[in-house]
Amino acid sequence: MGVQLPPRAPRFWLGVPVVHSEVSLTAVKTGDAADVFAALDHPGVGDFIGGPVADSPESMRLLIERWVAGPTLKDAQELWFNYIVRLSDGTAIGHAQATVHSSWAEVAWVLGTPWWGKGLGFETATLLLHELVAQFSLPTVWATVHPDNVRSLRLLERLRFQEVAVTAAPVLGSYDPGDLVYSRSL
Repeated sequence: MGVQLPPRAPRFWLGVPVVHSEVSLTAVKTGDAADVFAALDHPGVGDFIGGPVADSPESMRLLIERWVAGPTLKDAQELWFNYIVRLSDGTAIGHAQATVHSSWAEVAWVLGTPWWGKGLGFETATLLLHELVAQFSLPTVWATVHPDNVRSLRLLERLRFQEVAVTAAPVLGSYDPGDLVYSRSL
């Protein structure tokens, strides 16, 4: 379980990059749309998430505008964190996100295929989880994955997530019927 910190604005909202040895997470801005689109515009990226994240730089810009706007009134009890994932040389390789609720969070990340199998998904997820621990006192983090997405299944297991019954999970925004649900205690 994370340590309860005094209230403060999360660093991601302040635009402060969070850096790990190979990757950094920076709050995504509409000006990042072309970079994020280029990173994810590869065959295979959308195979297990219902298709491509966006089909053009313009549709990526519209999606990022929605992320930046934050939760609607219906979702007012959530905090949204959306990041561009970059290599240490500045190359955009994908995006990561966390939706924080009062006592849990849901996480997801998508990297372009040229960066698969290089440990960068693990670095991205580790950085995201460490930042959640540093910013919030959350007992549990959740993630969903398509059962045929072997790479993501292995990554979640490497990150010490445990598969749980769908019925044991809260309502997860990334869940699609047939997905497997994983959780991890922090």
